[in-house]
Amino acid sequence: MRVLSLPLAALLALAAAVTSARSGEPSRELIVQLSPLGAGATSLRTASTRALPAAVRGRFAALGLQVTRAFGERLPAPGLAWARTSWRAEAGPDPAAALPEIYGFHPERIVLVLAALESDPLVDWAEPNVTRSVKPVGYGTPSATTAVASAGRTDARAQRPFAATTLDTLANDPFLRSGNQYALWNQGPPSGGTAGADIHALEAWRTSVGGNGIKLAVADTGIDPAQPELGGAMPDGGDRIVDAFNATGDTDRTVIDRFGHGTLVAGVMAARTNDGAHFADTSGVAGVCGGDGAGNAGCRIVPIKITPGVTGEASAFDIARALLHAADAGARAMNMSFAGDLPSRIERLALTYALLHGCVPVAAAGNSGFDESIAAQLLYPAAYARDGLAISVGASDAFDQRAAFSSYPPGLDLLAPGLEVYTTYMTYPSASGVSYPGYVPASGTSFAAPHVTGAVGLLAAVRPDLMDNDFQHVIRESADDIGAPGVDAQTAHGRLNLASMLARVGPAIGVWHDEVAADSFTVEGQGLLTVGERSPGTMGLHYGSSWSTRLAAYATVPIPDTFLTVTGVWPRVGGTFAARGDFSIPYFAPTAEVLRASGASVTFRGYLYRIEDDSCDVCDDRYVPLAPSNVRFGFTVMGTVDRPPTLSVLRPDPNDSGAPGATLLVGWRATDPDQVTRVRVTFEAEAGGSVLLGEAAGSAPGGGFTLPCLGPVDTRGRLVVTALDEHGHTDETSVSLPFTLRAGACSAPITAFRATPSPFLDALTVFAPGAGELRVMDASGRLVRRIATAGGAARWDGRDEHGTRSPAGVYWVRYSGAAGSVTRRVVKLGR
Repeated sequence: MRVLSLPLAALLALAAAVTSARSGEPSRELIVQLSPLGAGATSLRTASTRALPAAVRGRFAALGLQVTRAFGERLPAPGLAWARTSWRAEAGPDPAAALPEIYGFHPERIVLVLAALESDPLVDWAEPNVTRSVKPVGYGTPSATTAVASAGRTDARAQRPFAATTLDTLANDPFLRSGNQYALWNQGPPSGGTAGADIHALEAWRTSVGGNGIKLAVADTGIDPAQPELGGAMPDGGDRIVDAFNATGDTDRTVIDRFGHGTLVAGVMAARTNDGAHFADTSGVAGVCGGDGAGNAGCRIVPIKITPGVTGEASAFDIARALLHAADAGARAMNMSFAGDLPSRIERLALTYALLHGCVPVAAAGNSGFDESIAAQLLYPAAYARDGLAISVGASDAFDQRAAFSSYPPGLDLLAPGLEVYTTYMTYPSASGVSYPGYVPASGTSFAAPHVTGAVGLLAAVRPDLMDNDFQHVIRESADDIGAPGVDAQTAHGRLNLASMLARVGPAIGVWHDEVAADSFTVEGQGLLTVGERSPGTMGLHYGSSWSTRLAAYATVPIPDTFLTVTGVWPRVGGTFAARGDFSIPYFAPTAEVLRASGASVTFRGYLYRIEDDSCDVCDDRYVPLAPSNVRFGFTVMGTVDRPPTLSVLRPDPNDSGAPGATLLVGWRATDPDQVTRVRVTFEAEAGGSVLLGEAAGSAPGGGFTLPCLGPVDTRGRLVVTALDEHGHTDETSVSLPFTLRAGACSAPITAFRATPSPFLDALTVFAPGAGELRVMDASGRLVRRIATAGGAARWDGRDEHGTRSPAGVYWVRYSGAAGSVTRRVVKLGR
């Protein structure tokens, strides 16, 4: 039997090249993953090309290739189990130099080299080291409609009421108040757009402004650590910019932004909020996950430089290294504001690694929207959002329209503002001499994506239980629909709405993560199955094309009764082992769908294929990508859960008191996601025991209760109010406060005398109506114990006059005194 596992635990990638190329030229590079045979004894933590086995080095030399860099080079520990023997190699000069070149080396040569490596037992797979561009649509002087001064601006509190929450005043960042930052707060004409066509940041910040413990990574051209909106110290004294990493072959190893892109992206995501003006009295921006300007400085920033030198190009090799580092550093998301038109296996594997290790990749959809012929073209890595491995973000404008440049490829999740987005700039000129005074309005999906990356930070701060592609679903499915009704090609689910996003996962919402094995299968036709990679599972056995039978796999899961309603359910990448149903597996992407869902159950469906082979009817190896017994569905269920009631006692005041026979007015406020069925009020004496004062309907705001007489002395204790939910999943909540029952001359011992609890195990508390004697007798009437009492609470420890523990059974407790006589029956358990 073959058990499918994601290809992450033993990724042994190498890369090799044709001999005079220099390290850091992606267009002349290949990436190669060694097979277990090729890796030999090479340690998974190898971070140097010197550890390459001699047999592999010789094989590369025979092909005219030289190894230039190990994937694990300078990559900090600990999470390198899948990548430490990953290598990069470059293509050298080709004798047929007169022929046209693709990716910097001869097209026939690269085809021949890849073909040779594909059949080499020392190699698992190989691919070109493709590139991505980080270039924006543009930035510079804003249009006249958005260039507004901050003077005379109306305070937002007069237009939008605020509750007393995390950030309950309008942040004092000048560009936010002036209307320039329409993305966060669109004031209409002052912002040069439509009022409300924004991501509703002000409302969202009343719930979450991020957290100092949340890290957000930016894989880009670097960062300016001297930019006051980004760097500096946190309230705990630590740095705001942490875990910086240069993933390229740069010798200086710094993350200083000399191109002018990463600093801008980081500002949209996490510029300090409510920190006033910088550089000039009228300049200063707020970031999505930028804190409150006081004890919360927002999310920390993990800058990762993926573009060598001062270029705006990044290679898949370095992007994969960045993803690994971000996940291992504990970042909850990594922004990827770059795009290219070719897929990359190493990039896809790294995306999977990051997602399954708690780091959500967020990708810009691309800037090809001007040309309808290519506007829907797949661009990477955003295209992997179709597989749940990233969130794909397009750009909107100040009028809630798709920005003209914004691509809309398959798999687009949502839009966020990306036209003339005010953000941070370096405090020094770029390498090309471009300079702005600390801030600049920038355009491109590069600046739409970090709005969503910041949104992940807000979500993670309030709901650390979210995982995997939960973020993709929650964020996109709470977006405002701004295009054609429903999910449409050009605007997908709509424009990001931070307030709706946070409301969807409010305190009443529970999240359930689990996995379930397939419980039934049906035959769904036959066709020619195409398998594009040799792993994982049985894909290597059936690489290429084979005639097959498609099987649909199903699993039905009952919804726990703790869920009152189900507001969302989806398959997760992690834990899902099933394939798509179109007879095409170009690579393994965990794929499943929700077939049916209700408040009682949910049914999932995925696919696998049985290769038509007469040699064996029952062999597991006939199934692609795995055997039926291994099909599983990881999933998330989200909805309103039946939590214990919420209860507060409004009256009486703590340390109040009451006389016997008086009516005690008790007020409360009790709510429950389901319903409060009743409210119980009791008095618990310090000496032990509980006296029920009465009950009220669950909808009642309070009630009056007659206080009992417990004797001629004051009885100190606690008044206990309990709200009970006995509908469906039962639970309760109690609140108590100090209370004293004052002394009284009890005239009705039969109603005042209590022996509690019954049945009891070890001790019994007796409330006597006055001075006198208590007698405990067994069922036969034999005297077991005498106890003198001055009134009030007295205790029988379950023992006789000689200190011997009395056996279980029925006993009688009789009070005799000036107030009269009364007897109660009690039951003792155990011995």
